[in-house]
Amino acid sequence: MGCIYALVGLAFVLIYNASGGLNFSQGEFVMLGAFALFTTTALHMPYWLAVLVSIAALGGLGWLFQRVLFYPLKDRSFLYFVIVTIGFSICVRNLALIVWGPNPLKVAPMTSVDSISIGGIVLSPENIAVIVVTAVLLLAQYALFFHTDLGRRLRATAQNAQTAQLMGIYPRRMIGITFAMSGAISGFAGVLLAPIFLIDTDMGGAVLLKAFIAVVIGGFGSIPGVVIGGISIGLIEILTAVYISSVYKDAICIAILIVFLIAFPRGLLGEAIKERG
Repeated sequence: MGCIYALVGLAFVLIYNASGGLNFSQGEFVMLGAFALFTTTALHMPYWLAVLVSIAALGGLGWLFQRVLFYPLKDRSFLYFVIVTIGFSICVRNLALIVWGPNPLKVAPMTSVDSISIGGIVLSPENIAVIVVTAVLLLAQYALFFHTDLGRRLRATAQNAQTAQLMGIYPRRMIGITFAMSGAISGFAGVLLAPIFLIDTDMGGAVLLKAFIAVVIGGFGSIPGVVIGGISIGLIEILTAVYISSVYKDAICIAILIVFLIAFPRGLLGEAIKERG
């Protein structure tokens, strides 16, 4: 789960870096990614094709999201965008309830193998996939941003869109790519969760909360920080459940969020939380 929180936090940070906005509908992209995998597998697609189609669909939704909801508000206060993302989240959740119904759904496991033992540690193939995919995505993200021309353009747009435009970069195009990447990553997180848990319309809310806490711990704008924050929240959850009680794990995570917001607003590796001009 720490890896899932890191992935959703990464999607959160990508949009924050590109636009200065906070997308509180990111959890619904996770939920839609899980439902997309359920739908594509129900159509008897090969599993690998169902995964690719689901990720592509959520990437397309992310691009459409910035065209329809972000750009009309890009010159206004970031609070307008926050309110719109919350409204979008409510609408999508209710639409999913209409389309897929209120009953939890289950996606078939990736393989017929129940568990794999590695060095005496027993893990399911789905859990191994989460860890491996997170590591691969983070390495791919690093390679993209620091070793490709597209990555340099994306970073330049995130740092100063007006200066980037003077250098011949199209900020609108770069921001569109960033939103598509963010949607695809959150959708991928939903695809990874679908074979592990039951799917319902409320599953994105808890993931979004923990991912946001991970972002606050790591520091807004810091991708390495959000990875540290995500893994930390995952460890805190499981240690709390084992040594205290699973009843209190959410409360302890919220308490950590409050402490960081008050005492460490920059997080571990990020910048101060403030409105960016």
